[in-house]
Amino acid sequence: MELAPDITAEDLKVFLEEAEEQLQLLDEDIIRLENEGNDESLLQEIFRAAHTLKGSSAMVGHNRMAELAHAMENLLDKVRKGQLVPTGMVIDALLHSLDGLRALNEELTIDDAEEVDISLMIGELAEVVDVISSASECDAQEEEKKMTLGDDARDRLQAALLSGQQAYKIHIELDQDTGFSAVRCFQILMELAYVGEVITSSPSQKEVEEEEDKIGYTMEVIVTSSQDQDYLKGVVMSVPEIDSVTMDIVNMEQMAAEEEEKAAAKNAPAPVQKATDTKSQQIVQAHVSQTVRIDVERLDTMMNMIGELVISTSRMTQIGKTLEVKYSGDEIVQELGRSSAQTTKVVSVLQEDIMKIRMLPVGTVFSTFPRMVRDLAQKSKKKVNFIIEGQDTGIDRTVIEHIRDPLIHLLRNSVDHGIETVEERKTLGKPETATLRLSAYHEEGRIVITVDDDGKGIDAAIVKQSAVKKGFISGEDVARMSDEDAIDLIFGSGLSTKEQATEVSGRGVGLDVVRKNIESLNGYVGVETKVGVGTRFILRLPLTLATLDSLLVTCSGALYALPIVNVLETVRLQPWEIKTVSGREVIRLRGGVLPLLRLSDVLELETMTGDNVTDLVPVVIVRAGDKQVGLAVDAFVEKQEIVVKSLGERLGDVLGISGASILGDGKVALIIDVPSLIKLASIQPSRV
Repeated sequence: MELAPDITAEDLKVFLEEAEEQLQLLDEDIIRLENEGNDESLLQEIFRAAHTLKGSSAMVGHNRMAELAHAMENLLDKVRKGQLVPTGMVIDALLHSLDGLRALNEELTIDDAEEVDISLMIGELAEVVDVISSASECDAQEEEKKMTLGDDARDRLQAALLSGQQAYKIHIELDQDTGFSAVRCFQILMELAYVGEVITSSPSQKEVEEEEDKIGYTMEVIVTSSQDQDYLKGVVMSVPEIDSVTMDIVNMEQMAAEEEEKAAAKNAPAPVQKATDTKSQQIVQAHVSQTVRIDVERLDTMMNMIGELVISTSRMTQIGKTLEVKYSGDEIVQELGRSSAQTTKVVSVLQEDIMKIRMLPVGTVFSTFPRMVRDLAQKSKKKVNFIIEGQDTGIDRTVIEHIRDPLIHLLRNSVDHGIETVEERKTLGKPETATLRLSAYHEEGRIVITVDDDGKGIDAAIVKQSAVKKGFISGEDVARMSDEDAIDLIFGSGLSTKEQATEVSGRGVGLDVVRKNIESLNGYVGVETKVGVGTRFILRLPLTLATLDSLLVTCSGALYALPIVNVLETVRLQPWEIKTVSGREVIRLRGGVLPLLRLSDVLELETMTGDNVTDLVPVVIVRAGDKQVGLAVDAFVEKQEIVVKSLGERLGDVLGISGASILGDGKVALIIDVPSLIKLASIQPSRV
């Protein structure tokens, strides 16, 4: 595609960044518009985003993008002015056009991208304007046709009521195949006049007599009579070609209220215009923050350099302490200690600030989900109220990059598997609209993300049956399995409780990806569920992958770091407290039984000679997901925040080890990958 000839690569980069921001804003706000209705500030924000896209795309010469944005702007302007109501048809057209704008934007970044045809989207926008405008005109005409009480009719109605008669409002639907609608309306008026007094009607008797060709298939009559409803209904139904008759008892107060409501609606300004008051007309001086765009690669480089500084300052501190012991009282050594302490303080502040710069609100990921949930609900023919909480919760950008896919899988799973159809919810006595809630909050130095639905819940019996049927587990093993352990099987690859696959899910993939991705971040995922009530998935993640709170331990003469997020507690056991069951070591802890893994055995480390078997055995109780085990080590060292380093391409992925860290004294501590360690022990039990 051709752009303006004077556009530089830097200009294009700036345009793409700004366009992505406006597209994301439109994605969020159009869904909000569907849920919240006409809100002046929201409509202004949506209109402004479309207007900005139109101007900036025209400036770089992307004319098709400018044309489509202009068509959206025209529709939005009518909504903003109250000439159109944001119905489902309007929202669908806007979202389809938004998809087109995204595709047009991608043309600039993808080589040999197929040129997007915008004619259908522009046609849809124009058609929506025409259809809704015509419908609005018809509604206005119908409103004008509605019955009104003049002074004479009001006096006659009041007199009839005072004389003890009853007043009825009769709504009549004629057979639309009739060719004599005016004749039938005239017959209805005549028949009712025999048994009571017709106060008013729509169409009126005069309209029926004079405008036969314009009479429709609906009629309303207010009549007073001493007869009851059933009798009057029979009178009307005696007229040929009547489809249906409904009746309501009316009184003077009710009629007066309807008259006032109609008058107010007729004289009221448009929905958006009426919201314009003195407050909204005031000019508010907004605080404009000064910001600078920084490439994420530079932030990564800075974070790495800060990590090196932390290691170096720790090493300097350790050397200083050694010198103080060796040259106690030396003035130069003392000065070195003071300088080292100041440097450590500065580096600590710098590290904290860089961490804050790297922090992003988790809403940057959450904001893409309302559109997805809306589309999934429509495909599944379900009604879903999607609620997002805690969007401002901060998390490191490296973690954000890894949680999008797991959350997509969980949300898709909730809509397809968890939430019932409208008919099923009615049968169960539940509201037709299900609630799906995505929340985030901080807890004990971690971020917790939950996905809740009020759907059918997970039936452990069905999971067990599916697991046996698909060969995941034997019938004997599943019989001994608790419901909690059975539900944990849903995270197995290929296990699905759905009989048929759908477009959304049901092919047995997804939840295994969730667990794998979350555990790769030194986090874990759990599930709480109750049949008929709903399901909650809980993700607990570290705030950053650059540093890690850890428990340092020793084993076979080497240092290892256990992520605190996986550590529940530490205990020291007598050798006789370790039992053997079915060839495996286990320990008892507060009435429960936990399997015991020896770190030296699992990692095939050489056992140090000279160990005293009568000494207490240090054991770390660790958790991975819903599984807990005891991990026997040689000694506890200390709790310490460490800088995480990858093992590098040469070593690649080492099962049981997720990385390494250089400590202040220059020693290297390998970081234990607790989930894979437990998995390693389970698939190779001979090691334990």
